Amino acid sequence: MICCLGRRFRCHAAIVLGLATLLAACVGRSASDDEAARLFPVVQDDQWGYIDREGALVIEPAFDAAWPFADNDRALVRRDGRFGYIDRSGAVVVEPQFADAWHFSDGLAPVQVDTQWGFIDPAGEVVIDPRFDLDPRMLEEYDPEPAFGRVKVGEQYGYRNAEGEIVIEPRYDQAGYFSEGRARVKIGGAWGYIDRAGTVVIEPRFDQAWDFSGGLALVRTEDGLGYIDPSGTTVWSPSE
Repeated sequence: MICCLGRRFRCHAAIVLGLATLLAACVGRSASDDEAARLFPVVQDDQWGYIDREGALVIEPAFDAAWPFADNDRALVRRDGRFGYIDRSGAVVVEPQFADAWHFSDGLAPVQVDTQWGFIDPAGEVVIDPRFDLDPRMLEEYDPEPAFGRVKVGEQYGYRNAEGEIVIEPRYDQAGYFSEGRARVKIGGAWGYIDRAGTVVIEPRFDQAWDFSGGLALVRTEDGLGYIDPSGTTVWSPSE
């Protein structure tokens, strides 16, 4: 099962200079600027749909995988092994037809046709013909708060400031980037969250955790996937 942030990423492809400028706009994973209307992907019975900030189901689970909404109110979804896009009503606006794809940014989305990559517009029209070699995993190499960069010393993770000085000592088994003032860290086999002072603000109790976005973070427990708010309170769980 692929989670909204669960693909494995590491870049190994060289991108031609003309494509690099376009890709730079695609790196961010930000959703719509309208926070009140933001929707979040959730899974029930191995199918993905979307909830709102209150945890109400807005788009019924009908996809094999789903990702957050991005530019042009489009969300990437997967069905029967192919990738396409939906709008906020849940209507399919670009039929799942691509071997792989990624979020819209600045009005374009990278899509893979056979083994080559190109770009489409929000209507699904090809804007740049698929003719590039690209590893999409590079698109996830993104630090939303670079002033608090992640560092690794030996086998432990900590954080540095913009000047390169270590401001949170390396003491975590694993760690994520800071996002919305929180960073996910792994301590003693469980994931929790710290603030920029290095204080644990959500005790490690999750089997897996993802970055905060739109005021919520996706987490996994033995009961399945759910969302928490910055205080660690569960907003939505698979049982709801």
